[in-house]
Amino acid sequence: MKPKEKKPSRVFRIINKENGKAEGVYSRAYCNEYDFESPSDARNSHCYGIFKDELKYDIAEYEVTYTLIKETA
Repeated sequence: MKPKEKKPSRVFRIINKENGKAEGVYSRAYCNEYDFESPSDARNSHCYGIFKDELKYDIAEYEVTYTLIKETA
């Protein structure tokens, strides 16, 4: 997600089934990107299509919540 984009209430992440960790996708402007707007966006995020391999990668859906930590005046 680019910093100035509207943040969605749900995001999708690519999960490596071998180690259970989220996989990032390189973005020249913002380093690695982990959050995508849809499962399709996540699967198609790599230019060589490596995340289309459903045996190796899964897509997890997360609900994004915001918690107020400190209110500024």
